[in-house]
Amino acid sequence: MNVEPLRRFWSEREPRERAVLALTAGLAAAALVYLALIGPALSDITRLQRALPNSRTQAAQLQALLGEVRSLKSRPPVASTDESEAPEAVQHSLAAAGLKAARMVPLANGALQLTFTNVSYPAWSVWLATTERELGMRAAAVTVKATATPGNADVELALKAGGE
Repeated sequence: MNVEPLRRFWSEREPRERAVLALTAGLAAAALVYLALIGPALSDITRLQRALPNSRTQAAQLQALLGEVRSLKSRPPVASTDESEAPEAVQHSLAAAGLKAARMVPLANGALQLTFTNVSYPAWSVWLATTERELGMRAAAVTVKATATPGNADVELALKAGGE
């Protein structure tokens, strides 16, 4: 870039004109710096200050969830019930929960088909969760129909041994 025309232009100006031009150039440079650097930074700081409480809340929730995961990992491993032992283990589990299946049929795939008639749904659901945890069985299929008795249901359940 040839600076000679700029030097000539500057030298032809009066001292007062030079001062006005220098001041104008300085103000334009300051405005450009503000618009390009300072303004966006200030607006980002404001936005981040508004988002900080929400981020702290989310971090606290995440820490609570991580604590829950750690406590769940420290629990003993899920038991595993052999298919041949499953009917007897389920009978003992039902008796311990105070429940009785209307029907229990072993299926060809190793599952157990259980039918409950007018059973307390809260008691049944706690029993199922306990059975899944303690016996290592899982529900393969569940059908629940409400009965006329509030809180009770007719339940058809297929339990699969071994957590497959």
